[in-house]
Amino acid sequence: MNQRRRYRNIQKTVHQTFEAPGFVLCSFVPRLFDYHPEAIPAPYNHSNVDSDEVIYYAEGEFMSRKGIERGSVTVHPNGIPHGPHPGTYEGSIGQKKTEELAVMVDTFRPLQLTTHALALEDRDYPYSWLG
Repeated sequence: MNQRRRYRNIQKTVHQTFEAPGFVLCSFVPRLFDYHPEAIPAPYNHSNVDSDEVIYYAEGEFMSRKGIERGSVTVHPNGIPHGPHPGTYEGSIGQKKTEELAVMVDTFRPLQLTTHALALEDRDYPYSWLG
């Protein structure tokens, strides 16, 4: 089974907008969260085993991240654990909706970062999970 089919079978998400050979595109748009009063809307910690993940944050408040603003970009390579910052998971409980706008691309081949992209790196980003 190829990586794209495995991803589609295991990781299908309500955010997935479309897929193409080599990647899927997901959209995070203003929406209501789960209706149950004990629902936890923040995403869980995870590692992408089939893809590199790039998110462009266009607008809004991002409940799972601190320090994210309009125009931020995050890259989470295949196999690297990532998820909500400390305290944001608990802080999401009881939230009714989000006004975020973001686009995520999950690639099925490793990304190659350019020297220009590396020059823009926020070297403190990995430490943002320390609380």
